[in-house]
Amino acid sequence: MRFVPPKEVDVFRLWKLDPPFEPVGFLFPGREVSTLRLMQEKAMTEHLIFGAIEWRYLLGSTPLEIIATLCGVTGVILIAREKILGWPIGIAWAAISTYLAMVEWQLVSDGILYATYIPIQIYCWVVWHRRGSGTLAEEKPFVPTWLPLPRQAMLIVVAAAAIVLWAAGITLLASHVSWIPEPSLLWRDSTTTVLNYFAQFLQARKRMENWVGWLIVNVLGIHIYWIKDAPLYSIQYALFLGLGIYGWVQWQKSIKQHQP
Repeated sequence: MRFVPPKEVDVFRLWKLDPPFEPVGFLFPGREVSTLRLMQEKAMTEHLIFGAIEWRYLLGSTPLEIIATLCGVTGVILIAREKILGWPIGIAWAAISTYLAMVEWQLVSDGILYATYIPIQIYCWVVWHRRGSGTLAEEKPFVPTWLPLPRQAMLIVVAAAAIVLWAAGITLLASHVSWIPEPSLLWRDSTTTVLNYFAQFLQARKRMENWVGWLIVNVLGIHIYWIKDAPLYSIQYALFLGLGIYGWVQWQKSIKQHQP
């Protein structure tokens, strides 16, 4: 529900009641202030304040969206810097996003994605803790790496097949389960969902290909949430796009630092 500001005072009508209008009070302290001029200043202040609030809500923002955005952006920055704290913050983002996607926007695939993000990010948290702690002496240093070319080609084929299967499965499920709404933007939504899974598991293993997956997801995310009237999330994905490029650069630096 959008915020509706209280009925505004006609500031310009008030000005005309006491011409010529001379700014006083908080604009020029120390001047003698009449009751009418106080009303003029109050009307102007309310106009500016409520105008700002109205614009904030025109962006489609809610407290949950704002909290999720802050958690999401902070988590990505920390992961890009290879900081393990990014995973628990990401879990909070996933929990809020699950509710928003399923209830507010009817994006079924994204809703399922965000719900499964919680155990997936717990898994990533555990992997980073175990590999980063160096408890296993036989393991190599836990640094970013690229997959060999044959495995990259296989990854592309498997991801494309998974997108087709996911879209077909969601359509079938929605037609037989009454509480699941008809999926919106089926192929775009399915693509972001599947690539999110692939990128997440690649990120858990610090594979550089994860940033390629996030690049595609973020570009599609900007488009999807903009046309779903959730511009704050669209802006969030634009930030993620920039942060993904930042993460790619940071991880690439890490590779060079650990080269013999």
